Amino acid sequence: MTTIDRTSPNPFLAGNLAPVHEEVTVTNLRVTGTIPHELTGRYLRNGPNPAGSVNEAKYHWFTGHGMVHGIRLESGNATWYRNRWVRTKEVCDLKGGTPPPSDWPADHPSFPANTNVIGHAGRTFAIVEAGSPPVELSYDLDTIRVSNLDGTLPFAFSAHPKRDPRTGELHVMTYYWGWGNQVQYLVVGVDGRVRRHVDIPLPGGPMIHDLAITERYVLIFDLPCVFNLDAAMKGARLPYFWDPAYEPRIGFLPREGSAHDVKWVTIDPCYIFHPMNAFDDGDEVVLDAARHPRMFDREQRGPSEGDPVLTRWRLNPHAGTSRENVISDRPQEFPRIRESLIGQRYRFGYCAGIGAGFAQDTLTKVDHDAGTVVARSDQPRYGYGEPVFVPRQSSFESHNGSTGSGYEDDGYLIALRHDTETDTSDLAIFDAQAITDDPVAVVHLPVRVPNGFHGNWIPDATLDA
Repeated sequence: MTTIDRTSPNPFLAGNLAPVHEEVTVTNLRVTGTIPHELTGRYLRNGPNPAGSVNEAKYHWFTGHGMVHGIRLESGNATWYRNRWVRTKEVCDLKGGTPPPSDWPADHPSFPANTNVIGHAGRTFAIVEAGSPPVELSYDLDTIRVSNLDGTLPFAFSAHPKRDPRTGELHVMTYYWGWGNQVQYLVVGVDGRVRRHVDIPLPGGPMIHDLAITERYVLIFDLPCVFNLDAAMKGARLPYFWDPAYEPRIGFLPREGSAHDVKWVTIDPCYIFHPMNAFDDGDEVVLDAARHPRMFDREQRGPSEGDPVLTRWRLNPHAGTSRENVISDRPQEFPRIRESLIGQRYRFGYCAGIGAGFAQDTLTKVDHDAGTVVARSDQPRYGYGEPVFVPRQSSFESHNGSTGSGYEDDGYLIALRHDTETDTSDLAIFDAQAITDDPVAVVHLPVRVPNGFHGNWIPDATLDA
């Protein structure tokens, strides 16, 4: 295997985007500060990490093999760190070992499960979009099987299911080039089984990375990054490119409606990977998201088409009208919120600031009510990835998803960061009400975690649910 040089001319293989080459298990990690005792569980993060040599000139960031990194916390201690490739057949061919069992035929589409890692119905799944099913992992991150959710998944899953805080169900928007011009909406029950699916015809084949939900609607991002057959025939691993002729629009599917019930609102051209949140406001729907001016137009190896900025749209699905304004012109991505407020009116959001070359650098906290953004920068030493909000235990969640303490930001903000002085990584834990103060605790890893995509805090308590 050829080890990739971290000075690669491909920006998505350089610096802290370069892969690591070993699976590691480390116990009894060094901690600075005090880990809150209520944090018992795993922080897991997924990202692309090629298991073998690649064509550096053509490598696309989104196509690397999945590697899940995990840190387990218990009783104020950091008991282990593990990183494991998601052991698909392709990874086993490269690294050795027996491919995991699969619930699918041998010719079922397989894309590296490299984008997100979630806990649901007492199980852990590595997930990706574009036609692939979820891959179930053990508690210790070993690959168990390629799953069809107990025989209920029609075909494909997604990188970004949204959990409804009121019901506990997952809402999922899936796509696959072989379906032609359509996407599929899924609802996965608290038992981990698909209870509903809706096929939605579209004028083209867009790359739909995420979705948003409100109490009334599921939002469909039908935007001008679309499947390109010519590129696919020439062997492109990710044949989705910018099409300026494709009409950008957002669809509004009633939560229990059919495809015929979808209402569409045209917006100005842009691309959205990640919404921060959406909620109903009278006849309008408010959508907050990281807005990219375009995607995979001039740079077709990763997102690098202009700064992503937080933007608010006010959309009226009945009148077909749209208004948008920039919340903050600070480049930032990977937005997260207190997840008990998904689909509801909220105040605070958290992001990773984006620097040159899509480097993750600062932590930001957005206050929509005050119209302010607080940024924590420890540059040039530390660069922070996607932050995850964890409610403080005393800040209980009421039955309808609102916060019992009255303070929406009463909790912790957790993020991996790269230490450029030691070329290792930390898990930093902040008081979410004071992100510019010293961390509450820092878990020091003796290895580097490359900048990746998404992760979650999965408390042990949910495994017994």
